[in-house]
Order: sequence, then C-alpha cells, then structure tokens
Amino acid sequence: MSSTHSSAKSHENLLSPRPKYRTETVPAEVGFHFNRATAQTRIKPLESQNRFPTYGTENAIGESDTLTSVQTERQLLKNMIVLGLGFVFTFSALAALQSLQSSLFLETVLGLHSLTVLYSLAAFSCLYGPIFVQKLTPNWTVVLSFVLIALYISTFFYPKPYTLFPSAILLGLTFGPLFCAQTTFLMQLVSRMAYLTDGIRDKVQQRYLRLFYFFYNSSRIWGHLATALLLRYGGDVYVFSTRPQYPRFHSNNPHFPMLDLRMSPSLYATVARPSLCTLDHLTDDHIFRNPASYMFSVPSNLYLMLISVYLGLAFLGLATVTTLLDKFDLYVSQDPLERPPILLSFRKVVLSMVDPQLRLMIPMIVFIGFEQGYLIADFTRSYVSCALGLEAVGYTLLCAGATTTLGAVAAHHFMKHIRRLTLLLAAALCHAGLLMVLWLWTPVRDDVAVFYVIAAGWGLCNAVFETLTTTHLASAFAYDWQAPFAVYHLAQCVGLAFAFGISPVFVTDVKVYLMAGMLILSLCPYVVMETRLKRHQKSQDRTTEL
Repeated sequence: MSSTHSSAKSHENLLSPRPKYRTETVPAEVGFHFNRATAQTRIKPLESQNRFPTYGTENAIGESDTLTSVQTERQLLKNMIVLGLGFVFTFSALAALQSLQSSLFLETVLGLHSLTVLYSLAAFSCLYGPIFVQKLTPNWTVVLSFVLIALYISTFFYPKPYTLFPSAILLGLTFGPLFCAQTTFLMQLVSRMAYLTDGIRDKVQQRYLRLFYFFYNSSRIWGHLATALLLRYGGDVYVFSTRPQYPRFHSNNPHFPMLDLRMSPSLYATVARPSLCTLDHLTDDHIFRNPASYMFSVPSNLYLMLISVYLGLAFLGLATVTTLLDKFDLYVSQDPLERPPILLSFRKVVLSMVDPQLRLMIPMIVFIGFEQGYLIADFTRSYVSCALGLEAVGYTLLCAGATTTLGAVAAHHFMKHIRRLTLLLAAALCHAGLLMVLWLWTPVRDDVAVFYVIAAGWGLCNAVFETLTTTHLASAFAYDWQAPFAVYHLAQCVGLAFAFGISPVFVTDVKVYLMAGMLILSLCPYVVMETRLKRHQKSQDRTTEL
C-alpha cells in the first residue's frame, strides 16, 4: 500500500508544474554602489533559498556593515528623487528654449528646422536605444545626453545653421537612448522596491511612475516661469515690420503692442490691430503660410541672459545626476537561443511595434506628440506672441505645464473610481472643444483670459492622454518596460517632428483640421484596445471568484 501511495505521489510530482521561481527568467539585474566608505557593494543575485538578499559593505577597518531593508528602501527612493530632479533642471531649460523658437526666428524659421531634425533623429535613435544603454550603462547614457542638451543650448549664443544643426543631430542621436535609460532606471527601481517591501508590484510601480512623472511634468513650469520673468522685467522687446511702409514699434509690458512716440495714430491703427495674428490663418483658400510680416527683436543683453539661465539649468541637472545618482550596472542574461544581446534588444523593439496591445496605441501616442508640438510651435506664434507679446509665451505655457502636472496626479486618482474609457472620452471631447475655439476665435489683446483657458484645458487633456497610455504600458508589460517604452517615445517623437516640420509650411487653420482628423483616427483603435482590456479584466475577476 505504501509503495502504491508513493508511486502515485511520484506521478503527481511529474505531472504537476514546476515551481515558478525555477522557470521564471530574470531579464536584468541591477547593482548599486552606495556612497559609503568603500563603494564596492552590489545587490546580489536572487537565490531560491534566500527570500531576502543581503546588502553589505565593508567599512574602513574591514568590518561588515549590513544595510537593512529600510535603509535600502530609502536609498532607492533617494535615487528616484535624484533622477527626477536631474530631469526637472535639464528639461526645464530645453522646454523653455523650444517654446521661443517659432516666435524668435520668424524669418529664417531656423529654430523650428533644428527641432525637426532633433526629433526626427530622436525617433530613429529609439530603435537602438536599449542597445546603447546596454553598452554604455544607464548612468553614462544619462550623463552623455545631458551634456549634449547643454551643448545644443549653448549653440544659441550664436544661432547659425552650421552651429544649430550639428548640435541638434548629436542630441537627436542620443535622445532615444536617454529615454531608454530613464525607463531602465524606473523599471529596476520599481522591481527592487516591490521585492524589498514585499508589496504588490502594480501598486509600487504606479506610485513610482506617479512620482517620477510629477517631477518630469513640473519641468514645464519652472523654465517657462524663468522665461516669463526675464522677458517681463529684463527690458523691452521690439517688433519690426518686414513691410517697408510700416515703421518700427515696440512692446512695453504688460501691453502689446504699444505705439512708439514717433508714430502717428493712423500708423498705429494700421500696424497694431489684431491682423498680426490673422495673417497666419486661412485667407482666400491659401493653405501655405506667407512670409512673416513682423519679427521680434530681443535686446542682446536680454537674449544672452535667457540663454545663460537655460544653460545654467542644464548644467545643474548634469551636476545632480553626476554627483548624487548611485552607480547603476546592468547585467543582461542570454536568451535560450543564445542570440547576442544586441540582436536580442533590437528584436524586442521590433516585436513591440507589432504587439497587438501596443499597435492599437501607436496612433494615440503620435497624436500626443503632434498636439504637444502644435502648442509649442503654433499656438505660441499664431495666437499668443502676435496678440499679447513675446513675454506672454512663458506665462501661457506655464499655465499649461501646471495643469499638466496637477492633471496627471488627478488622473491617477480618478482612475481608481472612474472607468479609463470614460476619462478618455471626456478628455477627447474637451480637446475637440478647444480645437473648435481655435478655429472660430480671432486672437485679440483684450481677451487675455481666453488664452489662459485654452492653455489650461490643453494641458489638462494632455495629462489625461499621457497618464492613460503610460499606465497601460507599465501594467501590460510589467516585467520588461524597456522595448515598449522605446516604441512609445519613438511614436511621440514622430508626432513632435511632424508638428515642427509642417509648422512653417501650412497656415494655422490647416493644422487645426489635421489635428481634428488625427484625434478621430487615433481614438478609434484606442477605444477598441480599452474595450478589450475591460473585457479581459472582467474575465479575470470571474475566474478569481470561481
């Protein structure tokens, strides 16, 4: 009887699945070198017999100083905050500089062309971003990209094609790896935090994503605040008409444009009427933009002060990640077919582009990039600067950045109580209403509140779109974010490059029509994806109940 019972048990063991911890492959392992007496510590590989890994360093006299889980958790949280602050400083400078390109270089359109080159190459660099990060390590990838951001900003001290385009090319080729390094940091920090705290991974990753993107979105506030204050109190911004029959006039804050004392009232009535903004809109069925009839002239001392502040912010972000971010070593395991890591990484990115879940999201991600580019390039030029003045660009985009930052936090909270599809449709209806306003409304200096309402609503819709897409990616690819997020940033850079590329070509109304069409076309596959996700969650809940 005992032999029969033991034989039955052995057959059950053969038929039963092997334990999960033996079959599950760990795609990556991370090692932190803490800033202690000797920085030689690495997180040890996960072993099946030990539930918690041991963290230890040797002090000056050779004694072992074991770090507790609480200390390590604080160390991981510190790295998250340091990484977020580095992106805040650096991208504050880059975002503020981007927002002035369409208004400062009205005749040559040099700034928009450099941004088109930058984001076109950034989309391409996302394809080899994971490979770049594996070869250079995440730390050095972030440092190199921040150095090239500072180089790109410094070329605006002497903005010429032979200075801007080479720096834009170099930055574009490392922009994709920068986003991949950022994703690698987030993925491994979330993995270690979920392991140390023995918490549910979904909750841990949502909390850390919310924290990092709060820092990242707030970069749209501080750089634009610096721009607004410097342009408001740094001196007068002159506006010259490119038509020879009109003399010059200048803006005297806070009103734009004010009459120069040498001008007659009749000339002021001709030059300063709101037609400065309507020149960029559809007239007589012409879809191509006419040459600029006016241009801004910033005093040299004020211009140098702006670029110096942006460059100082970029160097501050570089110093933050260089000195305070712990060293991060990435070890990639070989796949079962023994392919080289380079081919494996490229294969993951290509397969992610055709993944059924991600494929339905790509049109929405491209639309997110396009609407962000429209806000930076066209709303600032065709609505804000021509009616309120150049200094108002900083204030309006500051308002948009504030609502994006707070709206992302609110969207995370509302997703616990409101269906994702309901939030998506509400944001889409709000964005459609804003496009209707841009199509029907003529910008006038007296309607100051309308500019800020549009900017605030635009930032809120953008926050909902970005939050829904990033949270879905993080949950759908919970254990391997790198390739899906590389595709995410690739699609977003395609939308930005497209917006910057067509900005100097077509009039504003054509781009409003185009954006409305892209919104409709991107909503259809995304609604299908959200519907499938909802059905899958219901089936999982029923299975759990059974």
